[in-house]
Amino acid sequence: MKNRGLAWYVFVSSMICALSQSAVAQSYDYDEVISSANSDEPEFNVMGFGDIGYISQDGNNEEGFVIGQAVGHLAASLGGSLSIFAEASATARDSGYTFEIERLIAKYEFSDLFKLSAGRYHTPIGYWNSAFHHGAWLQTTNSRPEMVKFGSKLLPIHFVGVLLEGNLPRNRLGLSYSAGFGNGRHENVARAGDAGDINGDKAWMAQIQISPDRFVGLNAGIGFYSDEITPDDRPEIRESTVSAYVAYTKESPEIIVELLHSNHEELLDSSVSGDVTAWYAQFAYRLKDDLSDWKPYARYENTDVDDTDPLLFDQGIDYDAAILGVRWDFNRYAALKAEYRAEEFDNNGRENNFRLQLSFVLARL
Repeated sequence: MKNRGLAWYVFVSSMICALSQSAVAQSYDYDEVISSANSDEPEFNVMGFGDIGYISQDGNNEEGFVIGQAVGHLAASLGGSLSIFAEASATARDSGYTFEIERLIAKYEFSDLFKLSAGRYHTPIGYWNSAFHHGAWLQTTNSRPEMVKFGSKLLPIHFVGVLLEGNLPRNRLGLSYSAGFGNGRHENVARAGDAGDINGDKAWMAQIQISPDRFVGLNAGIGFYSDEITPDDRPEIRESTVSAYVAYTKESPEIIVELLHSNHEELLDSSVSGDVTAWYAQFAYRLKDDLSDWKPYARYENTDVDDTDPLLFDQGIDYDAAILGVRWDFNRYAALKAEYRAEEFDNNGRENNFRLQLSFVLARL
């Protein structure tokens, strides 16, 4: 029954047409879909994504083909100022497929300045986690940076709660804001508190962004996240995270730099504390004229965890990597990406691997 359900889910996602967007930009924002509906009648738009890859890695006998995520996006305008967005995924595992509601958001727009929503989000601090969601076709590269990978313990990738956001009127900086309040991390710190907050101490976050009119494609922001965590195997910990980013996404070039700094401190003994610093810098450039289907890219990543950090010191999160790749948009609905990675996990020596990925979108573009 599960396999039939997956097949039906992917079939429906592929057959319903949706959205109008640029195939070159590879970006997708459900706000654009919702705001395009001017009628009081309900309007629904659906997209599907998938990817298939191949990995060859030093000293790894498990190299071979891998099935990526099958993803479905549903954006619905229910008339007036009310909208719903949902994102679901199916991920291949050794024991079968796991299904997940990645995002489920109900939003009411009082004005462009005040938009109130509730649900499950990709935590809206930093850049990548809000700009690129599930669906590898959306992003230039084969995979997300390690610091914001799905399942990361470094950053709470998902957040369940309420969010107030908006754009400040009449400002050339394109100033906007977001502020959220909701459940903190689960006792498994890689997961959000989907079924409730396990300790009653709510998490909160805030971020300010600018998109200057004078520099189209430029976006920068500073964010903050705070929570009190009750891990399943250690004392309660206070988490404070600051993020900052600059992104210039004009395709030629594309430049993204993002920094994350977290402090973890035991609540019962403030002398037990430590810091985590993670950052990446990505550069890409879509070639011109007859070569415009090709987009070479490079990324450097680094994550450093203090030995005294009470939450993550023993999680093997230290990471250093240099990545080179190229994306070939050989079809309006599909891209082939080839990537070479030199990575070092937890100071255990550098590994080299090569990855190929075919990613695609199921929609009418």
